[in-house]
Amino acid sequence: MDKIVPRFPIIGPPETWDALTLMAATVFLEAEGEPNEGKVAVAWVIRNRMDRRKKSTHEIVLAPWQFSCWNTDYRHRADARLVVADGPVLAECWRAAAGAFWRLLPDPTGGDHYLNVDVVKRTNDDKLPSWFDQQKVVAVVGNHHFLDLET
Repeated sequence: MDKIVPRFPIIGPPETWDALTLMAATVFLEAEGEPNEGKVAVAWVIRNRMDRRKKSTHEIVLAPWQFSCWNTDYRHRADARLVVADGPVLAECWRAAAGAFWRLLPDPTGGDHYLNVDVVKRTNDDKLPSWFDQQKVVAVVGNHHFLDLET
């Protein structure tokens, strides 16, 4: 697998990685356990935000509190997960990231946000974030609700 699908960097902060690597790592950390369509949808959320906000991958993905996997309280776990990432799931994450990054795969949701409602409720006293609007949900894929909040 190593000869076909690259491993994630284990040295250097994500701010120094190329855009596609950062996107693939984000898809892995945010959607590792989701079906392939869910991984593609997460990658497209990043692409949609890049397009709508006219910002780079790094500006979108690493902005504070945008993708929980890059929050300071999660960074050590993220690093540990990325070091051991391999196999078919890793390949799916790279394909999803490349497919959205270069617009090679269709966007399954059109969304620009997503949330794992069940996990958030369990960890937040059954409350959802103020930005979550059930009327703006455009798809549910795997465990994530995808929303279109920016159009």
